[in-house]
Order: sequence, then C-alpha cells, then structure tokens
Amino acid sequence: MFLAALAVLAVLAAQYRSDPFHATPVSDAQSYHEWAQRIARHGLAGEGVFHQAPLFPVLLAAVYRSPVALDILDRALALQCVLGALAIALLVPLGRSCFDSTRAGVAAAVVALLYSPIAFHALKLLPLSLTFATQAAAVVLAARAMRARGAGWTAPVAGLACGVACLARTEVLLFVPLGGLLVAWSTASGKRIARAASFAAGVVLALAPATAHNLARGDVVLVSASAGENLFIGNRRGGDGGHAPLGDQAGDLFSQRAVAVTIAERETGRPLLPSEVSGFWARRALGEIGASPTRWLLLELRKAGRILHPGDPTDMYSLPLERGRYLSALWCLPLSTWGLFLLAAIGLGTASRERLSRALPLLGLIGAQLAVLLAFFVSTRLRLPLLFLLCPLAGAGLVALVERPMRARPIAATALLLVGTSIHWLWLVDPTPREAVRLASVLSLQGRLDESLEVSRPWVEANDPLALDHAGWVRSKLGQLAEARELYRLAIALGLPSTAREAETHSRLASVLEKLGELDEAATEHDAAVAVAPHPAGALYERGLFRLRRGTTALGIADLEQAARLAPGWAEPVRALEALGRLPPAGR
Repeated sequence: MFLAALAVLAVLAAQYRSDPFHATPVSDAQSYHEWAQRIARHGLAGEGVFHQAPLFPVLLAAVYRSPVALDILDRALALQCVLGALAIALLVPLGRSCFDSTRAGVAAAVVALLYSPIAFHALKLLPLSLTFATQAAAVVLAARAMRARGAGWTAPVAGLACGVACLARTEVLLFVPLGGLLVAWSTASGKRIARAASFAAGVVLALAPATAHNLARGDVVLVSASAGENLFIGNRRGGDGGHAPLGDQAGDLFSQRAVAVTIAERETGRPLLPSEVSGFWARRALGEIGASPTRWLLLELRKAGRILHPGDPTDMYSLPLERGRYLSALWCLPLSTWGLFLLAAIGLGTASRERLSRALPLLGLIGAQLAVLLAFFVSTRLRLPLLFLLCPLAGAGLVALVERPMRARPIAATALLLVGTSIHWLWLVDPTPREAVRLASVLSLQGRLDESLEVSRPWVEANDPLALDHAGWVRSKLGQLAEARELYRLAIALGLPSTAREAETHSRLASVLEKLGELDEAATEHDAAVAVAPHPAGALYERGLFRLRRGTTALGIADLEQAARLAPGWAEPVRALEALGRLPPAGR
C-alpha cells in the first residue's frame, strides 16, 4: 500500500512541478519554507519560543541540508510524497488494530487514496502529511497497548508516539489524557498506575526537547504558544466560523504572530512573554463568548456546517481549479467528502460493540479533533486530520457493504449516493473568486501574465471586485493603462472586501493615472487611499513619492515622515528620507 500510494503521489508530484504554487510558496507554506531554511542555516539556537509545532520545520530543515542533487523545493515535495504515502500505508495496521480486520485496514487506505484532498495537500508545503502519519502511528500503538494489558514496552511507546504527534500538531495534547486513561484502564487495577505512569513518561520524553527549548527562552510552554489567538479568531464577534487574520498586516504565520504580540502589548502597556500573549487572546475570546452566549451558539452551528461542507472551506488553495489546470491525475481520485462521511457512518453503524471498544483510541482522537474545530475555527488544514481519521471507519463501512449479507436495495442506494456525491464533487463544486485571484496573483508574480488573465477571466466577466482589481494590476504590468484604469474604477465602484484592499486599489489607480498624465485625478486617488486605509503607512509612502515627483517637496517629506512613524519596522520610507538628506523622524 505504501508503494501504491507513493506511485500515485509521484505522478501528482510530476504534474505539480508546473503548478505555480510549487515554485512560489505562499502564506503559511512560505513561512514554513523560510523557517526551515533558517533552521538549516543556524540550527535552533536563534529560535525563540515556538509559536507553531516545531517538528515539521525541523524535519524540513534536515531535508534542506541533505546533499541530494535537487532544488530544495523539489526535496520538500519528495519528503511530502513519502510522508503522505506513509500516512496512507499506516491505515492498514490502524484498521487491523482497531477493527481486527486487515481487509478494513486495506479498505481504509484505499478510501484515503481515493479522497483527493489528502493527496492534493500532500503536495503543499504544509505539515498535514506529517500530521496524518504521526497521528495514525499514535492510534495504532495506543490500540496495541490497550490489548497488551500487562506491563511491557507498549505503554511507553504509545506515549512516545502521542508526544511525537503533539510535536507535529499541538492540539493532539487534548487527546493525551484520554489516551493515557485508555491504555491504563485496559489492564488489571493493580497495574493501572504503573501503565499510566509509563505512558506519561513516553509523552514527556517526546515533548522534553521542545519544552526545554521554550524554558531556555524564559517561558513555560509545552510545545507552542498560539492557542489563545486561534481561540479568539474562531470565537470573535462577526466571525463566520473560519479563519480570519487579526489584522490587515497578518498574512502568514510570522506576521500573524507579530500582529498578535503588537496588539496584546499595546493594550496591556508592557512587554509580554509568548504564553502571556496567548493568555491575553484567550481571555478576550472568553469575553467574546460571555458577552453573547446566543451569538456564540449560532457561531458553533456555523462551524458545524463548515465541518460538513462538501468542498474545502478555505481560500488558500483551490483543488477544483488546480485539478482542472495542472493536476489532471486528481480526476482519478473521485471520492467526495460527503461520500467519506457516508462510508464512515456505515462503518460506525455496523461495527460490533467489541470492535468499537478496540477502536476507542481512534474514536477518542476523532472526538479531540472535533473539539478543536468547534473550539477554534474550521479551515481545510484543521478539518483534514479529522477526515483522515474517518478513513478507518469508512474502510470498515466499505468492507461491511461487501462482506455482510445485505439486501440489494441498500447496497444499490449506497452506491448511487457515492456516485452522485462524486459527480457533485468533481463537476459542481466551483472555486471561489478569492481562490482564483490567489492563483492568478501567483502566476503574475512569476511573469505568466497572459495565463494569469486567463485564470481570472470568468470572474472578471462576472464583475467580481477582487478579480477586477487583479486584472487591472496585470493590465498595468502589460502597459495597457487605459484598460487598467477602467478595471480599477469598476472594482472600487462595486466595493472591495476590505478597506485595506480598497486603499491599495486607490493607490494602484493613482499610479496608472499618473502614467496617463492625469495628475489631478491621481492626486485625488492618493488622498482617497490615505483616507480609507486602516493602517495608512503604505498609502502615505506612495502619496509622498508622488508629491516629490510633482515638486511639492515639503508635503512629500511630511508624508514619508508620517509613514516612517506609523510603520517603524519598514525600511522604505527611511531610505527615501535619507536619500533626500533628511533624518528619520525621532521615536520611529
């Protein structure tokens, strides 16, 4: 099964090398890439308290340091394929351990392989495949430790595996107490304390390096310190149950953390340790929940709806869009999310009480994943571990359909539902405008401008503001200034999704107008950008340069000085001032 999964992923990887996201990691993928490069160069000595679970960037750094004659992004892709194949293969012993059936394990692996989001995200520079593999190993070893009952190596090894899974995904800590209880309670009462202690010793051994690293940086954090801000993101007023950044400047892991720290320290009026920043956001989240429990319950219902969503509830990548343009092999993996839920429900409903008792570690980890989604937020990357853990139940359901004496009508109805949901998944789940614009933006960054326009064309024709804005930017890069001007104006008139994006579009329109010689209109657009921007440093910088070019030097210098004060870590306004012979403003 490992070789079969690896062969499928190798075909996808060969196709993925033409996908723009391979050569240009974005958002969190870019953060992990930069983090791993930093660790590869300098080790962990210069790293502060871990903000995210550290196992993936450490493993990625080891691959980056390897002497293999491949580009580092190709090395990363190879690592992801191996981890993805390993995760799928581990479903075989998982099914055997939880359901006492090798056939159920093989069927679980087949289900996982046919469920294309698992293979699709194995290509991305994200810790999902590592998460799947470590969690599958933890469940297998916990289930075996339950069966072993007596003293021995199984309990500490199961604890070690659970600890490693926590280093790959911190929220597995929620499962650790339950895992220890299950392993301890499966033996005679006189040995339960010893088995619980040995399980805990395994967990501590795995977590010790990360905890020691954080203690050496002056903070008491077991693995990572991002729970509080994620709790707030998922429960704040106005949320939709998904992920939304804390501010307009938060675009990846590092900038999100920087924004979280800046806001927390500004409101408390003092420097904070990472755990204190997390605590600040956790208290704010609880305050949001307490202020309106009814609103929060409705938000929880929205999260439940996102869990059951037939597609990928995300705006990061678009499986339908990339499948249609770059990853044609994904058409051969037709199982839908609803199909997976259906098979898992059959597996759960047909399992005997004895088999369910053997599967308690699996069911416990599924419960922990559900708790994470409802407590935090629902995105593809948080939901996929839950869906992966449903594959053993789905495999058991598939075996039950084939092996049990059942009437033809239920089997035919199930087959019809599977085919119908697969057709819906393959042809009727469309990408969102945001997903299309993200892909088009990456293509434009790579200079593939005509391809970028082709990707965004359906949404431009539908007058989507984001697509219009992006098309205006590409047209301006192509020198088609009059077309860009009209696209920008239409995007602003229709309304962009945030004031930050509107300000950026005003600045872009101003640049086009200046090139067309319409200087008064350009000045008006720069003023509009400054007026609507929530953090106007960028708009001020652009207006300052424009004013300098027009000869209004004093006003231009004033804008640059104000931009430098508002964004003290930004070098561009400082360089511009120094080029004019001006000192940066005091207190910047």
